[in-house]
Amino acid sequence: MTQESLITDEIRSWIGHETPPWTIEASRLDIKRFAVATDDPNPLYLDEEHAKQSPYGGLIAPPLFYMAPLTNPVSETELRPDGLPYEGKFPIPPTPLPRLMDGGTEIEFFAPIRAGDTITGRCKITDIYQKEGRSGPLIFVVRESTYTNQNGEIVLIEKGAAILR
Repeated sequence: MTQESLITDEIRSWIGHETPPWTIEASRLDIKRFAVATDDPNPLYLDEEHAKQSPYGGLIAPPLFYMAPLTNPVSETELRPDGLPYEGKFPIPPTPLPRLMDGGTEIEFFAPIRAGDTITGRCKITDIYQKEGRSGPLIFVVRESTYTNQNGEIVLIEKGAAILR
């Protein structure tokens, strides 16, 4: 038996929707805090003298540093029923399915984030489709985020999906 599609024309119209750009400041202190918080003692992130002698010529951020400042703190009353903020860096169209799960992420790195960089991110919905899961219908919202530095160079591209159930 085929499940009727829950993806309306309104939901489908979100394909191509892009968030306003956001910026991340990569300070030396934030890079060091992130490395310590993630228990990554790599001297490229913590030791300025060592990093200066490396091919990078200075401190760089751990690869997943860009993820830390993605959402601004909001009060509990401003959260969706699944505990996530309504507005974030990844757009999600309103659907009849209330719970959101991570559907996986692929990241392609092009250049390191350096201390002092200003990173700008933009996220765009590239596809929306429905599948039948064990417990009922699932809606997949596929996105692509591009991060560039202050020189306009692409630092990384992140592709991922959100699953609504």
